[in-house]
Amino acid sequence: MSLSEDQADCCPHCRKRFEIVHVRFRLNGTAMVACCPNCAMVSVDVFPAAGLQIIDKVRKLGTATRAFWQKAAAPTAESTKNGFRYVRALLVGALATAASLRHFIYTHGGLPREEIRAGALMAIPIVALAIVFFRRKRQLRRKRQAKALPRRGASDSLTT
Repeated sequence: MSLSEDQADCCPHCRKRFEIVHVRFRLNGTAMVACCPNCAMVSVDVFPAAGLQIIDKVRKLGTATRAFWQKAAAPTAESTKNGFRYVRALLVGALATAASLRHFIYTHGGLPREEIRAGALMAIPIVALAIVFFRRKRQLRRKRQAKALPRRGASDSLTT
């Protein structure tokens, strides 16, 4: 049963014209709610957007581009993501530790904020030097361990 254009805008019970109650504009189209003033019959009409073909083309292009970059950059992106997570967790932990130490020293130690700030600024180069020293020490230890371990060749495995 198809309705003509005149019947589509009228109430099927009392044949009075609908009044538009609400119109909602969205990215994928328009929705309209109309009501009959006599019998309170409600009609909801959804009109799709005219540019859906353009949206579909952009979506297909985006899918193809994403698939290309997932294949091309997946190995490096995974290691970068893990490194970023590690650095972010380290920074959040350092910030929380610094804030709690500053609060504890200020409230229970009785030191003013300016002295705490000066002490923290003087501690930065000391901590940086300690980090450099311990990293170098660890690298030297790894080099010594690598030299001390004998390499086993194919002939060694056959004789033993």
